[in-house]
Amino acid sequence: MALVKATLFSELMATYGGHNPDPMKPGKDLAKAFKNYLMMAQNQGGFPASNVIDAPTGVTIGGIYAQQLPSGAAVANQIASALTTMAATFLSTNQIGPPAVSPSHTPELIQLYSSYQPSGVSFSKELANILDTWTKTWVVSGLIPGTPPVPFSGPLS
Repeated sequence: MALVKATLFSELMATYGGHNPDPMKPGKDLAKAFKNYLMMAQNQGGFPASNVIDAPTGVTIGGIYAQQLPSGAAVANQIASALTTMAATFLSTNQIGPPAVSPSHTPELIQLYSSYQPSGVSFSKELANILDTWTKTWVVSGLIPGTPPVPFSGPLS
């Protein structure tokens, strides 16, 4: 399998396409959608994703939404931090150590959460683009078993 941005977008659309009175639900749905997206990934060794933990991130993001922070930048910074923490839990077959993840998505998230979005569709599309672009910058390293083992390192696909 491979990372499919359209799948992420459709799940985000279901989350942000309408109004939800419970702020925890969109946070949990965002983390779940991102997890589902990440579980389609392959590392540079050609091995599939095996796990990523989304539950605490969903609760964290839901809590951020519930706080109703005064600025989009504050919301975006906290969400970026929660997603970075979630990224550290990504695991794929034959991977050694967590992925090398930079916070390169933070400026884009600040822009997204600080600007007017005409609809849930446009918000979802932009958020999917940001997460897709960011995920493809992660560097995952590992060893293909054998004698000798063959190292691999590179972005997810």
